[in-house]
Amino acid sequence: MITLPAPTGPDPVGVTEWHLIDADRADPWDPGHRRELMVQIWYPADDANTSPLAPWMPPGAREEQRSGLTQAGVASDSWALAPSHGRSDEPARAGGGRFPILLNSPGLDDTAGLNTFQAEDLASHGYVVVAVNHTHEAFAVQFPDGHTEHSAVPVDSPLSVLSDQLLPTRVADTRFVLDQLAAAAGHSTDAGPALPQHLADDLDLTKVGMFGHSLGGSTTAQTMHDDARVAAGVNLDGPVLGSVATDGLDRPLLMLASDTSPWFGHSGWEPYWATNTGLKLPLRIAGTRHMSLTDEQVIVAQLAMAGLLSADVKNDAIGSINANRSVDLQRAYLLAYFDAAFGRSDTSPAETLERLAQPEILPHL
Repeated sequence: MITLPAPTGPDPVGVTEWHLIDADRADPWDPGHRRELMVQIWYPADDANTSPLAPWMPPGAREEQRSGLTQAGVASDSWALAPSHGRSDEPARAGGGRFPILLNSPGLDDTAGLNTFQAEDLASHGYVVVAVNHTHEAFAVQFPDGHTEHSAVPVDSPLSVLSDQLLPTRVADTRFVLDQLAAAAGHSTDAGPALPQHLADDLDLTKVGMFGHSLGGSTTAQTMHDDARVAAGVNLDGPVLGSVATDGLDRPLLMLASDTSPWFGHSGWEPYWATNTGLKLPLRIAGTRHMSLTDEQVIVAQLAMAGLLSADVKNDAIGSINANRSVDLQRAYLLAYFDAAFGRSDTSPAETLERLAQPEILPHL
């Protein structure tokens, strides 16, 4: 049984799935239908613990894991994911003030839930984390009526496809979800389906951040460029694409790369982004690989420890860093950065990360 590391914060965690339909936008892969999304939300929950623990990852993400690991030679009946630490649809914490919102966008072909170890931890420290499944690009997305939409996008698509076709759709998805959160917080009749009890009242729309892995990191930067509501972002090992690559940003962006990032040397990743006026913090984590910045860091490491994957396969996938150490570092840097960006600590983001300095976290020079 593969287990998630427990969240480190004081708050219990609730998790829910939110089904949204954008009546104003056709689906670019299915123009005869409106754009339909599944969203996963983690949030600080009440202390009742009356709801069951939710599965680790929604059905589409678990299907993606099973497919990928089978291709890697891991028998499908030799492993299983333990439950998450989030309780399904548990009432949100009431009466303790509003919580900042952190949007999340997964990588190309990935589904919401592949950054659960990060999302649960942030929720346990008083954030509402909202992950968007980008339908027809995610490996598989299952909807409430039982139908599943699979990816229509090759994972080896060139950067031009990512920039010109996928990125605008992802940004539109993210901005629509943010609009729906605002409608829910305002108890508007235009809001989507009801959220778990108290959650709509807990949303602080004045404090919105975003993070994403790979193409989700690209989506984070471009969404910040296009939507001033997103005040701070984190790009987890993603290329800088779209108009933000030339225009830059006027708000803080932490760029946390793997040790052998394929994006080093590309526009936007170098430290001196001439057109950027906001704080830019390019760092890398020694001993990691691209998928280390997802739940693969946890899953692959435990499969290797169980003898189901060789050390060479493990190192190719998630690097040589100790998996628990990698998880701890990622959680610490995400939390410290967003706490500083939203005034929850007494220092600026740059000062906070300087104080937090760890030997595995290196500046990208």
